[in-house]
Amino acid sequence: MCGILLCVTSEVADDKNIQQQVNNGDRDALKRRGPDASSEIEIYFPTAWKAIFSGYTLWLQGNAPDVQPLIDSSGNILLWNGDVFYNQIGGEFIPKGLSDSAFLLQKLKDVETVEEICNILEVINGPWSMVYYKKNLNQIITGRDRFGRHSLLWNCPARDGEILSSLLITSSSSLESAHNSTLFEIPASHLFQISFGNTIQVKKIHSRKPYAVNNKPISEHTFFDWVTHSLENKSSDHIISEYLNICQKEVEGLKVILLASIKSRIECQPMLCKTCVPLHLSGENVQCTHSKVAILFSGGLDSSVLAALTDRVWPKNESIDLLNVAFPLRNKKNPSANEFDVPDRLTGLQALEELRRLNPSRKWNFCEINVQLDELLEMRKSKIAALIHPASTVLDDSIGCAQWFAARGQGILTGCPNREKYVSPARVVLMGAGADEQMAGYARHRQRFANGGWPSLITEVEMEMNRISERNLGRDNRILADHGRAPRLPYLDEMVVEYLARLPIWTKVDLRLPIGLGDKIILRALAYQLGLPRTAIEPKRAIQFGSRIAKTEARKEKGSHVCDRLTKSLELGQ
Repeated sequence: MCGILLCVTSEVADDKNIQQQVNNGDRDALKRRGPDASSEIEIYFPTAWKAIFSGYTLWLQGNAPDVQPLIDSSGNILLWNGDVFYNQIGGEFIPKGLSDSAFLLQKLKDVETVEEICNILEVINGPWSMVYYKKNLNQIITGRDRFGRHSLLWNCPARDGEILSSLLITSSSSLESAHNSTLFEIPASHLFQISFGNTIQVKKIHSRKPYAVNNKPISEHTFFDWVTHSLENKSSDHIISEYLNICQKEVEGLKVILLASIKSRIECQPMLCKTCVPLHLSGENVQCTHSKVAILFSGGLDSSVLAALTDRVWPKNESIDLLNVAFPLRNKKNPSANEFDVPDRLTGLQALEELRRLNPSRKWNFCEINVQLDELLEMRKSKIAALIHPASTVLDDSIGCAQWFAARGQGILTGCPNREKYVSPARVVLMGAGADEQMAGYARHRQRFANGGWPSLITEVEMEMNRISERNLGRDNRILADHGRAPRLPYLDEMVVEYLARLPIWTKVDLRLPIGLGDKIILRALAYQLGLPRTAIEPKRAIQFGSRIAKTEARKEKGSHVCDRLTKSLELGQ
């Protein structure tokens, strides 16, 4: 995970507005993303343009942090904010001790055309956003992975053939840039080629293929009537057991591929925590015994399955931090009740009990992150609103604020006798994004199924995945990475997505069954099989409701409305 920035202005007439915001604010925001190494270069393109390349590295791969931007012997420049998982690109393995960014720079140097550059990028397994300057072409290639898992913003509306007088590309925005300029997420539907002549011209290249799921006809569903018999006075446990009898192979396949996804994501780091990395880089011989992996943990289905599977592939002597966020719940009927006993806290503690039964010897650090209203207001104004930008709705505000405090990892450990404060030192944080979109976990999926049956549900799932890069992953990345942690999303691993897409829809979800059972039934069956029977039947609860942030400020508003709190925070932050 890194912070990257490119600023291009005319040699003759610099854009003072862009230069000022880069100088004043963006570098600080980027340094929080990449605290381990940084550098900046200024070059002049042959056509009277001045370019500033800035890179800030969070060291996760290689024997030592790579100082960005990376420059090869031909003068090509790479700004890389990504993770190459499974230690290979296109079947070619990364040499031991070499970082993914250095290996990628080498591979890109060996090709000549824009098409060849795109072909290399498209076989990467892992999230990324990047800026690559190919000197002999005097062109920049930029973009994000097809799911848009890593943030990249620019001052371009992204119309094909767009002509600009200056260019700004950045991983994250500061208060200055969010307030003073119009930034847009770089669409993940294409890669982009930027040419420099009398003007800066942006061109779409390499369109991504749409996501499609197996649409095998329902008539071939040999066990289509199993639900009718299963609902006759039978418990949820019995129904899941019957489903497992039928779909055991599919569930086992999901477990195997998720284990590989999680293992690659948690092992892809130098096995040092946030505290010990600076000591190591200063030359000290450090034996780190602190937590290196955390999970955004509501105790719901998605995060609990991640925790149980992480337990299977993480060394037994290593602790795992479970980050559980809550906002004050005003209980008028019982004023003496704990104001932070919100739904996600209660399900989190319930899931913690199940995890402890699965592995009593594991040190599970359940971190109670309790956020008071005054701190919410202050941090929204000083930091969070700028990170959420250009997203701007009430829903963006609720989710963004809840995730920022959760990822900060500052709270109290459950069971700690002295209620001492704890700050998670983990540099890798797992989150469950992507499970609902692929396995029909949202209420709207149930509505589509009720109105149009299986074909309508298939269409909705395909639409969800085809637009996932446009919705919230860039926002989530800016929020979580602000704490110098690498957010990693096992459910959106390319091989996990491919596996789930190959399965017929009814093996993943059966919305003839009740809420908390038929939605994501394949994942519920996996949770049940792993030893999480109570978690397996927990209904979906979004973070803004489970943490109770949506009720904290006692407003009646729709999630799709523009959030005036974000707008005012950007104005007040000036």
